[in-house]
Amino acid sequence: MHFGKKILLIIIIVTIVLFSILTCFYKTGSRPEAADTLANWTITTIPAGGSLYSVLGNSELPMQEIGLFAVHFGENIDVTTIQPGDTLKYILTPDNRRIEKLIYIQEIDEQHHFYLQNDSLRYSLVKLPVRTETRLIKGTLDSTLDKSLLAMGLTAAEKQHINNGMEGEINFQKDARNGDKFLVLLEERYLGSIRLPRSKIMYVSYEGRLTGKHEMFRYQEDDDKSTLNGLYNLEGKSNNNSGVGFPLSRIHVRSKFGRRIDPVYGGWAMHQGIDYKASHGTPVFAVANGTVSSAGWNGGYGKCIVIKHPSGLSTQYAHLSSIGVKSGQSVRRGQIIGRVGSTGKSTGAHLHFGLIKGKTYINPTNLRMVGAEKLNDKQMVRFKQQQMQIRQLLLENGIS
Repeated sequence: MHFGKKILLIIIIVTIVLFSILTCFYKTGSRPEAADTLANWTITTIPAGGSLYSVLGNSELPMQEIGLFAVHFGENIDVTTIQPGDTLKYILTPDNRRIEKLIYIQEIDEQHHFYLQNDSLRYSLVKLPVRTETRLIKGTLDSTLDKSLLAMGLTAAEKQHINNGMEGEINFQKDARNGDKFLVLLEERYLGSIRLPRSKIMYVSYEGRLTGKHEMFRYQEDDDKSTLNGLYNLEGKSNNNSGVGFPLSRIHVRSKFGRRIDPVYGGWAMHQGIDYKASHGTPVFAVANGTVSSAGWNGGYGKCIVIKHPSGLSTQYAHLSSIGVKSGQSVRRGQIIGRVGSTGKSTGAHLHFGLIKGKTYINPTNLRMVGAEKLNDKQMVRFKQQQMQIRQLLLENGIS
């Protein structure tokens, strides 16, 4: 084995052992009992350019079992969060036909457990307690906002979130000047002294001679996957008006666009869209204004709606339980057009969302999907309370 690979394997093993020790002290989630020795497990990582399919494809599992596991995996973990370096640890049944136990590790504070129980694959999440801390960043513009934010220690994702929030408030290309002042209030997650991913931008302000002062506050729903979560100005207006809407009110990607192992037939196939996790009956929204091209039964897609948009693209909404529009009808962005179901060739309730250019399906991630442009009256009541809480945090950091 190459020396570098030996080091990587040692790091993975140490991480797993440390996590196992820590979970003995922090019983914050349920997990199956496991007395297996480390030698019984196959341990691997997601390689660059790899996927769950390619990693498990190296095992002796039948292809259909891999496809079915991928569906179960996606029901519990948003597959867009899979990254190179994520760790998989698994044991197969003695006949190598099923996964007996599998542990998936993305971050050091969480383990995702899958285990066979009464011939069904169960799931549990083991979490270590983390603490949150707020951190105020005061900066001065130097060249560009991007450069200035990165220089202050923000990640590329945090920087982009701030840019998306402020882009409609300020014409940076025209009015920004070196020396302009900005503030960022972050809510960060820590395990011991280790800063974890998934920080939240709670507040951003920018003040300059030509720009004046602009403030954006975070609006947060109870559901962390809500499409409404994000930065809004004092009046509850976001700058999410330069993209299409989301087809659901919460987003959890169960299966991505591209080649995958078909969970029904067990062979490699092209998945011509994105599958979103959703419960039966969940409202489905048109992502943009357009005209309904078709609305009815469509073979393996089951009850299906296709909408043609002024851009020339068409969007597809499949496996619905019910359809609320008719062919030829005009629809607007955000209008309820149907309900989530499991009709056609489907392994369970979800929304299949497709994007069509001419007669070709293209990757829906080419669309820039954004949340609400304006909070409604009920949401504004909550937002005003959240603004007051953020103002209090600013006062505690010496900002009036």
